[in-house]
Order: sequence, then C-alpha cells, then structure tokens
Amino acid sequence: MLERLLRWRIPLIIVLIVVLVGTIHYTSVPRGQISKAEALWRDILSPFQWVFRRIEGFFQKQITEFNRWRSVKERNVVLEARLLELEAEVFELRNYRRENEWLREALDFRDEREHDLLVAEVIGRSPSNWESVITVNKGQVHGVASGMAVVTNAGIVGTVINTSSLTSTVLLIVDAQSATGGLVQSSGDLVLIEGGQMDQGSLVAKPLGRDTFVEVGDVIVTSGLSRIYPKNLPIGEVVAVESRQYDLSFAAIVKPFVDFARLEYVLIVMPQEEL
Repeated sequence: MLERLLRWRIPLIIVLIVVLVGTIHYTSVPRGQISKAEALWRDILSPFQWVFRRIEGFFQKQITEFNRWRSVKERNVVLEARLLELEAEVFELRNYRRENEWLREALDFRDEREHDLLVAEVIGRSPSNWESVITVNKGQVHGVASGMAVVTNAGIVGTVINTSSLTSTVLLIVDAQSATGGLVQSSGDLVLIEGGQMDQGSLVAKPLGRDTFVEVGDVIVTSGLSRIYPKNLPIGEVVAVESRQYDLSFAAIVKPFVDFARLEYVLIVMPQEEL
C-alpha cells in the first residue's frame, strides 16, 4: 500500500497543485454570488471577527493613549526642568538687582563722605547670638584693623573688634558691650547710645547733661566726639522715652535705622591718609 502511494505521489502532487491554483483563481475573481458553504463559514466567523476587531481596537486605543501619556510625561519633565532653571535665573537676577541697588546707594553715600569706605560682604554671624557679632570678608590684607567703624548707607553698624588676613569680626551696636556718643539732631544735645536691647532690636539713649531733652520722633546721629565714628552718621529714631529716678533722668528707646537681621553688605570706614 505504501509502495503504491509512493508510486502515485507525483501525480497526486500535480493534482493538488492544479486544485489549489484553480481555487485561488476562482476565489480571486470578483463574484456576484458566493457558495452556500462560504456564506455559512462567513456567518460562523462573523461574531468572532467582530469580537477580535473590538479587542484589536481597544488595545490600539490603549497603546495610543499610553504613547500620548508617555510623550506628555516626558514633555512635563522637560518643562519642569526648564521652569526650575528659569526660577533660578530669576532668583539670581533679583539678587544681582538688589546688590546693584545697594552698591549704587553705597557709592552715592561714599561720595558724600570725606572718609574712604571699603565695601565688605557679611559671611558669618555669631552662633550664640547672631545679632551681636558678624564676620565680613575683608581683613588685614585689605587694610582693616581693630577699632574701625562699620556703617551702611542707612546708619552705623558697629566696630571691628578683631581681624585675620582675610576676615574681620564686627561687634554690632545693639550688643551690650557697645556704647558710642550721639547727639539729638534737632537740638544738638549729647547722649550716650548703649546696646543691650538685642531681643527687641533697639538701643538705649541716656542723657549726658541735666538739660538734655529728647522726645519721640527725634533722630539720633553720631556726635563725632569719639575717634571711631565720623560726625553726623545716622544711628536711629527715638520711639519711646522712659522716666527714671523720680523724673530727674530718662532713658530713650532708639530704633536703629540699620536692619541687622538683613545685613548683606557693609562699609568699613578707613582711616584718612595724612598729608
């Protein structure tokens, strides 16, 4: 039996090829009608085709949405990075603008003064009491020495108490160890300005004469009697007057013009060169 099949294999292959070619030709030609077997087969397959088409459409839609979401996410990452860069640039520009405004005011202030003024940046504050001592980035190599006055265009800041080659420590006027001579700008009466009100950010003005009169709103400036501060530098404004010792004396509370909590740059008063 097997030998017969092998003997007729070539004719059988030829017949199958002829049938296959005929079927392809028959089905490829447009026909107005199809056979009942084809119609039945199509009807059987149509529900499955509908289901497969729906499934295919669903997955295609999900893939499209996923690709769109991934694209949006990647774009958001890029935009967020760009936004952070722009915010950093804006912050930097604001710092530059603030520094330029301060330096412009400082230059105008320096032009109005006879003394040479050295610009210094605040780089540190005392960890124990951050309002009483600051460190600036100018020192001995810049000509800074202990006892020099430190000011801003708003008013006096304090005194240099020690130096290194590149830095200096400044004792602020609000410190309890600080004291300087002042005068009431409206009357010229002399007062002693003392620190010790760091918690309130204020100073105390005490009279140096029995006839000294101070009232709220008076401006206190440096007297120029000490060798530290030049004359007529602004110190602060009287905000309260407290009577003491049976009204025979008083202590005036002075609010400094300098905001010590926001100090960024200061001016060191350099000694005048002798001719």
